[in-house]
Amino acid sequence: MTTVPDGVTEDRAPEGVLRASINLGNPVPARGTPAAPAGVTVDIAREIGARLGVPVELVCFDAAHESYEAMTTGRPDLCFLAVEPGRQAEVAFTAPYVVIESVFAVDRGSPLTPVADVDRPGVRIGVKRGSAWVPLRPLPLPHPAARDGRARG
Repeated sequence: MTTVPDGVTEDRAPEGVLRASINLGNPVPARGTPAAPAGVTVDIAREIGARLGVPVELVCFDAAHESYEAMTTGRPDLCFLAVEPGRQAEVAFTAPYVVIESVFAVDRGSPLTPVADVDRPGVRIGVKRGSAWVPLRPLPLPHPAARDGRARG
């Protein structure tokens, strides 16, 4: 059994229940439905609740930005997010529990292969609105047109 230092349970689960935000919009950390979520973040939340000796309430969202917004208002007690400089002003981060590598996906016959081919005028990079990838800096894309296109994605 894990010994929890005094005050930690009250700090992390002030209402006697650990409310954990689960992002169902990304299948890497979680999947399923709000009624039956599964995945690594669900497992981590349940383990933290067990170590604190409190029940866990899973609060599910369709996107990371929704999960983050709820965390800033105090709705959940625990949230799983990509570390992003803009978010660090509002929430504290632990060490990563997973490292996700990202790539560019292009059509099979595309002339765009290395990153240098993407970093030029007229090339737009699309990302899901509200994702952590939009505001991340620095990216290996020094050309302003590529950055601007990505930011509108």
